[in-house]
Amino acid sequence: MEKSKEEIIETLGLHLEEEHNLPPLAARIYAVLILTDKDGLTFEGCLDRLGASKSSISTSLNLLVNMDIVTYFTKHGDRKRYFTTAKKKTFFLSKLQESLKKVETEKHIITLVKDYHKQYCPKKYEEGQERTQVYLDYVNETEEILKKSVKKLESILNE
Repeated sequence: MEKSKEEIIETLGLHLEEEHNLPPLAARIYAVLILTDKDGLTFEGCLDRLGASKSSISTSLNLLVNMDIVTYFTKHGDRKRYFTTAKKKTFFLSKLQESLKKVETEKHIITLVKDYHKQYCPKKYEEGQERTQVYLDYVNETEEILKKSVKKLESILNE
């Protein structure tokens, strides 16, 4: 059974909220912009589509624009702004870069603790070495995959 557009917007909105820390309304606006078949949506279009207050829509759109994941454009002879997902700095690139930074930090901290244990707690170091190495291997592999993905996506965006 196919999901309706509304169900997909809600599913995507919940994901953006939970996994990417977007406020609920901003997540729904971003989901609507991702799924729209139009070039962009006006403020009024967002207002009609989501039924929230003007100030809430305005605050959420401003947040998304400030995060560089939504941008806007105007049309000749039309004073309205049309909001759309950002093309140059994509949400995916931002998320990959955030993930890479977290993995690099994790690797640094694990290495600090491992080195400390090696020098000052040799027994603890020996007992945990095998488990630590399994996790460190995972972190290193994840770091390499993220670096490759960031590089690929940046290459696509620079075309």
